[in-house]
Amino acid sequence: MTSGWQFRPPWWVIVGTLLGCAVTINLGLWQWHRGLAREALDAQYASAVTQQALALSVDSAVPAGADAVSATARGHYDASRQLLLDNQVHDRMPGYQVLTPFVLDDGGIVLVNRGWLPQNPDRRVLPALAISDATTTVNGLWRSLPQPALRLSIENCPSAGVPWPRIVGYPTADDLRCLYGASTAGGVLLLDPAEPDGYLREWTQGDRRFPPQRHYGYAAQWFAFAATLLAIFLKLNLKRRP
Repeated sequence: MTSGWQFRPPWWVIVGTLLGCAVTINLGLWQWHRGLAREALDAQYASAVTQQALALSVDSAVPAGADAVSATARGHYDASRQLLLDNQVHDRMPGYQVLTPFVLDDGGIVLVNRGWLPQNPDRRVLPALAISDATTTVNGLWRSLPQPALRLSIENCPSAGVPWPRIVGYPTADDLRCLYGASTAGGVLLLDPAEPDGYLREWTQGDRRFPPQRHYGYAAQWFAFAATLLAIFLKLNLKRRP
């Protein structure tokens, strides 16, 4: 009898291997595209600071998606009605991003993200957010409101009687108009790191925990898992006939 190779895996092994490979390859592609998107976002922010600044008004167009443009605004801060964007982590420390309404000279309102600060271990103790209401000019990056990966059902515009500052979870343009009135722009100004009256600001670096290289590394791991699964499948089912 002539010797040779035999390859007769059970059907359920074939199905399981195909599903496993499909899942891991798709996860790898997802991480790869996340890395490309993060890289593009960093490039957008880097190029935005070299552009001529847009003078903001309540009618200023909001860049779509992750796009950002250099912008400037003149008016004064409204320190009495500030927001704390919840669940913002920096170097594994929980904290908030401080969102302060800025009243423009034309009467409109623009939300300014003044940066990140740490959360008190006792969540009932909120940070002091005092800031001058003197007329000033602020500069930064004008962009659309941040979007969560999963939007939870949170009441960002509660009824009267809730004290300020208020903790919110990714307010929408409608939430801002509910809080501050119809003349509120539907975007956010990321305060330039060189400006005073701000906290930790690293807009051009995106999320420091997940630079593009980390996403690419995760993609390589998922692709390696798929290759390993396929190799094990072949090794266990491809046998030499006696």
